[in-house]
Amino acid sequence: MASTLPFSLEALRSHAIFVPPASSSTDDGWELVDTPGLSADGLPAPRNARIAVRDKDLIVAFGKEVRITTLAGEGWEVNAGSVGAYKTLKSPHLTFTIHQIIVNPTGRLLAVVGHHQLVILVLPRAGFGSGTGGDVVVRSFHVDEYQHSPSSTAALTKVIWHPWGESGNSLWVLASDGKLFEYDVLRPQDPVQTFNFLPDNATRVKAKFSAIDPLSQYASSFTFSAGDFDFGPLMVYVLMANGDVYTMGPALPLHADVPATYLQSLSAWVTERTKRLEKADAGQVGDEGSAERASYAGRLALQAQWVDAILRQARTARDDGDADQNASPARRRGFGLRESTSASTARADRPAPGPGMVRVHPPHLTESGSPAPGVHRPLVRQGPLVFDPSPQEVGNGDGVDEQSATDLIVLRASGDNEDDSGPRANVVAIAWSAGRVDLGVAIDTPEPRWVTSRDPAPGDVTLPILESILISYPAALEPEAVEANTPSLVSDPVHPDVVYVQSSFGVDAISVAPWVKKLLDGSEGDLPPSEVAPLIAAAPSRPIVGTVTFCNITLGYGILGLASSGQLATVELDFRVQDRGDGAPPSEVAAEPTPADVPDAQSLLVKPFDTKALIASIRSPSTPFNPRAAVRKLPDNGKPLAAIGPDHLRALADASSQIRAQAEAVRTASAVIERRVDLQVAEYARQLSVLRDAAAKAKATRETATASTERYEQMVVEQVALADRLDAVLSAMLAEYRPQIGQVERKWFDELDRLRQRVSGGAAVRRNQTLAHRAQVLKEQLGVVRPLAEAAQKEEGVSESQAYGQKQLRPLEQALGSRGDELARMVRKLESLNFKVDAAAAAKDDEE
Repeated sequence: MASTLPFSLEALRSHAIFVPPASSSTDDGWELVDTPGLSADGLPAPRNARIAVRDKDLIVAFGKEVRITTLAGEGWEVNAGSVGAYKTLKSPHLTFTIHQIIVNPTGRLLAVVGHHQLVILVLPRAGFGSGTGGDVVVRSFHVDEYQHSPSSTAALTKVIWHPWGESGNSLWVLASDGKLFEYDVLRPQDPVQTFNFLPDNATRVKAKFSAIDPLSQYASSFTFSAGDFDFGPLMVYVLMANGDVYTMGPALPLHADVPATYLQSLSAWVTERTKRLEKADAGQVGDEGSAERASYAGRLALQAQWVDAILRQARTARDDGDADQNASPARRRGFGLRESTSASTARADRPAPGPGMVRVHPPHLTESGSPAPGVHRPLVRQGPLVFDPSPQEVGNGDGVDEQSATDLIVLRASGDNEDDSGPRANVVAIAWSAGRVDLGVAIDTPEPRWVTSRDPAPGDVTLPILESILISYPAALEPEAVEANTPSLVSDPVHPDVVYVQSSFGVDAISVAPWVKKLLDGSEGDLPPSEVAPLIAAAPSRPIVGTVTFCNITLGYGILGLASSGQLATVELDFRVQDRGDGAPPSEVAAEPTPADVPDAQSLLVKPFDTKALIASIRSPSTPFNPRAAVRKLPDNGKPLAAIGPDHLRALADASSQIRAQAEAVRTASAVIERRVDLQVAEYARQLSVLRDAAAKAKATRETATASTERYEQMVVEQVALADRLDAVLSAMLAEYRPQIGQVERKWFDELDRLRQRVSGGAAVRRNQTLAHRAQVLKEQLGVVRPLAEAAQKEEGVSESQAYGQKQLRPLEQALGSRGDELARMVRKLESLNFKVDAAAAAKDDEE
């Protein structure tokens, strides 16, 4: 008969979702190093993140399998020793060992990352994993199968969903060759943007015996910076395995929903810097006329141009939205305007941005991802960052000097969890394979730079390393275990100044709040060290392969750690409470806050009322409660009482003490219940007060809205009248307008005639010299060459001993592709010129 196990983090460890598949073992994919060849050349092992949380759903990856279960409800059914049930997400694209799973911001998509391949799964609706188990076939697709295939030489080191991507569709992927790709999952075949943080393969040194450190050519991680008003959120950091950190920006998703407040702050910040530079007393950036000042001015000018382009997009989007909502069809017809069908269809297919968000795209690209018209300069890769002071060379194991950098993260820390408006600092954390974690402060946020003569080669970007922490590893570790260790940094969902370090040997928490608070306060003296606390410990034979933090109404606030054997470690974390200096701490019974200490917006019932503990304290006291047993110990028990002796008195005293202890426990529990009832009454009164305030504010808002509506209706009526008058004035002006052609216009028409002859031919130009004829010849040549190339490629594909390999065919394909692009551009140019010439000829005929 099936029973139900109440939900708890302790019970979650026994869930069936953590039982490895029968086909898997510790020898076929559950060792720490899934591919032993990765560590043979000293390069980092793959990153592991095989557990994820989506609201009330838990997702786990085992081998080539993805499982999902729901955590909603009161408990799990226990049937035949199995606790709970889960669904297995089936997809024909999951043919590789899974290392990472990442849920997108909307919770609808799951990025499944292997060593070389990347697949997107469309997750079922929330709560679908409840009920009985089984397989669920889900929609899925490969991401850029040409770049990321099993035969690729570059590994996938880190994948992040951009928080500003439209509908959570912006996926950023870093490959080990230093290329950072952005993919729009609506068209995942090709990247929409590519940022190169390493030289091209053609310029790299390929010799076996080279002075170049191979770790310096291996990109191991990346992260986006942070900020409130500067270019911080638009800058991206990339970490090399040797510890070098490069930065580049601005990096904006192709379809980005950016907070409007951030754009306003960024515009004000750029304007203020430009004004300070124009002042006479701005000698802090070089002397007047110096090269340093000219470079700084050129940099600010390019940054201002970029920000102005973004603001123009925001204004256009806002105006289009207002026009679609407020302008009536009759008014648009009155002005003789007709909206573009393609533009309106594109806007209708895309969801509107959220409240307070503005939809923009990079200025060097169009909305569809094509190159935008105009001159656009490439971005400058800045770095490597100079560590001053430099980190300490510490680590676990013997190969401290050979450890590799594996991950980095930027923390927007303030040191004060209650003051969101206070100053903040960008803390950069870098994790190393031997257990070292470097903590630095980005005092000067890197700025965007472009390749231009107005801003020469950038100088060194400095990152002070304030602390190097050594995470404790188990003693007597094998060198191979340390080399294959790939620590990852996981942020905290509640406290921005806390980071968790996931290694193969456990999970540790690091809080930078002590020294960040003192640093921002400007206090004198040495900075206190960070607080380090070990949370989870794992054996080297069963390494940690996934860590996830959570904070929701179902699970509470805590952290989960998954071992390669399927064992789960759960840690329930505590919320940070501000010290109010009230002297002695309250007792256990009076732990609930009083109404005077809590603001109106916070519930008084901060902790759930544990009735089970109260009942258990009465039913199962610390001392056994059985007064009848004390009476039964008398020798004349059950017989008529003839006389009272010492044994009777001792038995009665024992029974009486047990009854008094039980009565005291009942009185204590009753007092706790009464205090809880009083607190609930106070909470009810508080909620009524808040409800009355909300009702008063809603009433005032309705009155204001009514007055505003009447004013808007009057404005609409007046605007319609003005539009009619303007139509009449324009009609009268058009009827009286008689344009005359001047000498300049005639010269322009003559120039257009010459252009038409040059494009299409005429009396002065032979037909075989026209641009149209040359384009036609190139088309015919391409039509002859392309079938031959395709036939040759097919023959080589069928033949086992192909004459040319992939590396020989790739230059030919690139040359043909570039020639085709050149022909396409020439055809578009010819069509544009023909259109302009025909339009000019028609206009000239009308004038004559």
